[in-house]
Amino acid sequence: MRKPNKLPMEDKPMRFRWIKPTSRACFIAGVVTRVHVGKMTMDQAIDYTLSLERQCKNPHLIPKRELRSLKRDSEAELKRIRKSARAVPAAGGR
Repeated sequence: MRKPNKLPMEDKPMRFRWIKPTSRACFIAGVVTRVHVGKMTMDQAIDYTLSLERQCKNPHLIPKRELRSLKRDSEAELKRIRKSARAVPAAGGR
């Protein structure tokens, strides 16, 4: 009898992973929204969004490198949004 190629769920090692290929971008959008509204700091928003477990599995196992990368990318996106918000003319372009 052949062994199955895949391990049963209980034998698979637990690790952090994004649920979909677009999950990381959605996560960053959620963090930036929470910070931009002014309700949370960047660290609070990252912790809260991770705790929801909507975009990832096993958030408690996220590598520190990935956390730093998420924070850096979220800060860059927030900076881009704030910069573009200042560029909009007050009179609506007239």
